[in-house]
Amino acid sequence: MKTKEKILETALELFNMKGISAVSSKSIAEEMGISYGNLCYHFPKKDDIILQLYLNMQERVDIQFKNIKQEVINLEFMLSRLKVLFEEIYKYKFIYLGITKVIRHSEQIKQHARKQFDQRWKILDTLSQFLVTNGYMIPFKEERQKDMLIHTMLMISNSWISDAEVFFKGEESEKVDYYMQLFFNLVRPILTEKGREGFKKVYKMPLS
Repeated sequence: MKTKEKILETALELFNMKGISAVSSKSIAEEMGISYGNLCYHFPKKDDIILQLYLNMQERVDIQFKNIKQEVINLEFMLSRLKVLFEEIYKYKFIYLGITKVIRHSEQIKQHARKQFDQRWKILDTLSQFLVTNGYMIPFKEERQKDMLIHTMLMISNSWISDAEVFFKGEESEKVDYYMQLFFNLVRPILTEKGREGFKKVYKMPLS
């Protein structure tokens, strides 16, 4: 592994474990066993490391969003792909644990985050149309109802890790599945019978 990639891997591990504020560029270099100067050659400031990790995360998440949009064939398939998306997000949990601080600290990240939000909104809009067209979901009564659902889903996807860090009481291996179920509880009231059956196939749980 190249030094630059190793720096990012080590920083990601330390940020996830200790948080951004508790980790310095010097401590990353010490963890790797390289000189501080060597690290600064690749990333002059800690902010540069944070920015690159953020961009790496967004690239991985974008791939999953696009895969969901391009490959979706039924509700069960969509649910399984979204689980992969949640797992990708969790790999970079330090970003979501301190998302407000990270965005406020970097105008570049702030603008990028807004752009990604708009792109993901469009993808979820497309997916909602797919679900309605294929009989998985009841048609929306008005556009505002759909917009509020999409915004809520995006809000949860950006904040569930913070909730999990403090309030989740189950096993670590159960965490992603649990929050995926919470995520889809949003749409349960507007699923058709076909949609409810698809949900049960994936999560093996009754829907009242």
